[in-house]
Amino acid sequence: MQRNITLSLVLYTSLSLTAQLAPQSSAPVGEHLLEVNAQWAAQDPIALANSEVIHFNNEAERIRHHLELVRERLLERTPEGLSAEQLQARFALLDDLGDYAQGEQFPRNHVLPYRNPVFIDPYGTACAVGQLMIESGSADLALSIQNEMNLAYVLDMGRSDVLEWATTNGFTANELAWIQPGYPPSVPWMPLGEGTNGPVKVLLTLGSGDLLVAGDFTEAGGEAMNMVALWNGADYVPLGTGIQGQVNCATEFAGSIYIGGNSINGISDLAVWNGTTWSHSVVFDGKFPNINALHVHDGTLYAAGQVMGFAGVDDIVKRKVGDYWEDVGSIFNDAVLSLGTHNGDLVAGGSFTQMVTVTDPITNHVARFDGTDWLELGGGLDATVRCLLEVDGELYAGGDLFANVIPTFGLAKMESGAMEWTNLLPEHATYMSSGPGPSYIASLVERDGMFYFGGQFGLEFLMVYGNHIGSFNGQPDGVAPMALLNNEVHTVAIVNDRLVMGGAFDLSYPHVAVVDISTDISSLPDTDGNLVTYPQPANDRLTIETLGIDLSKAAIRVVDAEGRAVPVPITRQSGKALLDVQGLAPGTYLVSIAVGDQLHSTRFIKE
Repeated sequence: MQRNITLSLVLYTSLSLTAQLAPQSSAPVGEHLLEVNAQWAAQDPIALANSEVIHFNNEAERIRHHLELVRERLLERTPEGLSAEQLQARFALLDDLGDYAQGEQFPRNHVLPYRNPVFIDPYGTACAVGQLMIESGSADLALSIQNEMNLAYVLDMGRSDVLEWATTNGFTANELAWIQPGYPPSVPWMPLGEGTNGPVKVLLTLGSGDLLVAGDFTEAGGEAMNMVALWNGADYVPLGTGIQGQVNCATEFAGSIYIGGNSINGISDLAVWNGTTWSHSVVFDGKFPNINALHVHDGTLYAAGQVMGFAGVDDIVKRKVGDYWEDVGSIFNDAVLSLGTHNGDLVAGGSFTQMVTVTDPITNHVARFDGTDWLELGGGLDATVRCLLEVDGELYAGGDLFANVIPTFGLAKMESGAMEWTNLLPEHATYMSSGPGPSYIASLVERDGMFYFGGQFGLEFLMVYGNHIGSFNGQPDGVAPMALLNNEVHTVAIVNDRLVMGGAFDLSYPHVAVVDISTDISSLPDTDGNLVTYPQPANDRLTIETLGIDLSKAAIRVVDAEGRAVPVPITRQSGKALLDVQGLAPGTYLVSIAVGDQLHSTRFIKE
């Protein structure tokens, strides 16, 4: 099968993808081997018949197991007709393969959202075949492959120089294909259970620790569940018979789950689950009741939506007073899409620019309620606000990244007591694409100072590509892509140490996926005495000098404060490495250097 090896094909070709078999999963040996390399089915089907159930502690351990088994088979299956020179080269490189496997330093797949070969990753770490080329003195060939077809399978390369190298060193193309592993995504997303059969619009972490999943689906986890389900950490659980209609938002209030939208069970815009039964009601009475946002502020439930009548549409905020919903302030001139809290005030964000009153006060896309009416907050923002999040007294707003092709705020912060907004993505036009349609941040969550945002956008960070979901480290333009998806992310949530995203994507994951975000730099080794790092802090270039360590073939990677590996161009010399760090956001980083079975590390500060 001809495999896709370019980003454009990944984005526009329909692929049939299945869930990954996690290395920690208990499964027969053969299933784990096939997960790493499908060539096992052609090269050694007997090995696949091994019914022993095993698991691995991590992906590197599983790839090492694969490489060691392939090496054993290749030592037993020397091709006929090899010359003495070919035999000598073959056995020397198989010894090198054993050392490479033991080191467990393998490339990272930053580009594709599924398992795929990576010849040499952005840190300069080569795959098994690439490392054998380097060991044989053909580093120029390995670099040529990296530059021209870094994501290709050996059998798909079609290069005469690769076949010539294989022949010279006593290998066949099929043997190289058997050696070459596929690598999982750098951010190891996994489907949440079996996912859903339609887009997920809302994720809400409940006080119980369960996750509310709502959207346009009729099945969750393969079972019938209409538009709403609970994920209890192991399975999807139905909430009664579910609901009908369109879901836009949800919140938890007074022990019940409130879901807002439109056409809910016919004519309602609000559904309430009290733990046993559903009830439905209308908050924004009119021809087409609709709720865009729900928010609990100071012990009171608020809703933003539209009252539609023959005279037009009134965009307004209401609050629940007993069984009655009363208006909060004046009418907006366009939609209110989000509600939040800041400095003790209720805050509204949306596409509005002013209030519909006689004086028409300006409230560009974000406003605060002063107890009487809505006032502009911090000079407003220059585009639609789609989400609001308060963290430690600071208010974050996410929204549109471009107005046509003109860059707008995208992500901004209002500090406690401040009088104006701070743009957190001032240079986003250089690394985020506007695309053929609107580009925006739709949902935002935070954990331990790291922010995660979903929406509709493209994102390129140095050599790493992604779209629709990214991370932000708190520093201006300190973003990184986290996945490559075929459609937008509507919502993100954090449940314990796991980040969950839900959306319209279905090519790689069935509308909802999860990743562990518990890794922290504090768990990594401290700086040792074998390395000298300067300057501190670094601005454009960081130099690492060693005491008796050869860095020319070392596996080097840079890790940020959240334990995330970040791509950095590296120039290696025998006792020195030069790192181009100008593209990094300010902060503290750790450099880990693997030489054989030894691991060294050092920290540096990027100013």
